[in-house]
Amino acid sequence: NEVWLELGLQSSFDDTLERVRRGHDYASYQDAIRRCRAFGVPVCTHLIVGLPGETASHAQQTLARVLDDGVQGLKLHPLMIVRGSQMAAAWQRGEIAPMPLDEYADIATELIRQTPLEVVYHRISANAHRETLLAPEWCASRWPALQAIHDRLAQRGGQGSACHIQKP
Repeated sequence: NEVWLELGLQSSFDDTLERVRRGHDYASYQDAIRRCRAFGVPVCTHLIVGLPGETASHAQQTLARVLDDGVQGLKLHPLMIVRGSQMAAAWQRGEIAPMPLDEYADIATELIRQTPLEVVYHRISANAHRETLLAPEWCASRWPALQAIHDRLAQRGGQGSACHIQKP
């Protein structure tokens, strides 16, 4: 049986991690991934696209950093606002807004295109139960995002097609 360690990094920007109260910084993630690599344990890192204060550029920089750190797998998630969370209160006050499906699909597509083929995508979207999901509504099902990303990859090129350095 193959064993992977999943690390919920979400962002490589310490100010974002503090803003969303993750309880860790990027250096802690880097330490964890170094330790895992020393023991030969593959790591799957979770990244959230659309965190408050972040843009597509933040997502691309986070991807580049985790790839440089040697991550072997990735899970992408859109920012979802769920009942009872601190972000729910901020969303209700109009302080944060989850991104539209088209924007998420564009960013996720480009991240996938910038990822070398040897890195495994375990997930490229996520969903939440309708009873707990406040926003965005398109996250009630993961199929709209999967279809939108699929269509964009078919048009623009698949995983690794936008890597700056192609490995032989």
